[in-house]
Amino acid sequence: MKFGLKIASLALALLAGQVFSARILITEYDYSGYTTMKSNLEAAGHTVDIVNAKVSGNISAALATGLYSQVFLWDLTSSSYLGGSDLTSLVSFFNSHKNVVVDTRSYGYHFQGTNTSEVALLQNVASQFAARGGGVWVGTDHDPAWTRNGNAFLGAAGFGLVTGSYSDPVNLSDPASVLLSGVTTTALWGGGASIGRAPLGIQANGLDMRFHFGHDAPNNVIPYITASFGDFITPNEDPNNHTPTVPEPGTFGLLGLGMLIMGFIVRRKKLNK
Repeated sequence: MKFGLKIASLALALLAGQVFSARILITEYDYSGYTTMKSNLEAAGHTVDIVNAKVSGNISAALATGLYSQVFLWDLTSSSYLGGSDLTSLVSFFNSHKNVVVDTRSYGYHFQGTNTSEVALLQNVASQFAARGGGVWVGTDHDPAWTRNGNAFLGAAGFGLVTGSYSDPVNLSDPASVLLSGVTTTALWGGGASIGRAPLGIQANGLDMRFHFGHDAPNNVIPYITASFGDFITPNEDPNNHTPTVPEPGTFGLLGLGMLIMGFIVRRKKLNK
């Protein structure tokens, strides 16, 4: 009996590792915050590599290895670097995963890389992607001068663009948001006031970008962070419902192993009676 319990515990541990750890690629542009992001994600158990995205072809070459299940496209630069094979590879990567988070505030120019809430938010994004087989995070800032690479990806992948420049404080958040666990949303505002409007609602690619936090202006909600975790909307579908993302095959395998082991334990217990 004790042997069976040990096997069951091992299977559950393997399942936890499958769901919550990932190999992540972070883009390096003109500011050094990506090194802090790397540390924060590694602290949550992920393996993180940084790619010099200022050199054309580097992103494409990295993704061609097949090592990564998540890409963190940190677009903190006023230069347009993303194009050609890198853009094609990013869109292809996204099309294989269909999960995306657009963050126009917490990791923008005024980001606070060691702020407890910002660390929790970033780790939550990685955790949610890992549980769903991967995805693309787009971290950008306000106004077209600071969204060129993020918007190039969003447009090519069939999303609306990050637009505008706002200075309204965060005063609205989804209390059920899976991204905001352990996050004090007002703390995300502490670094400075420079926000873009994230794409919201049904996109040209069929995904439904859902609100996570932003500002409730009079008759005009400004979304600062939106996300879609496999939220496909068809013409006749209720927007309040969505098609759930299917877990990756490895997750099914470990779940099956756990069920078989538990069945073995129950059967052995009955035979010993």
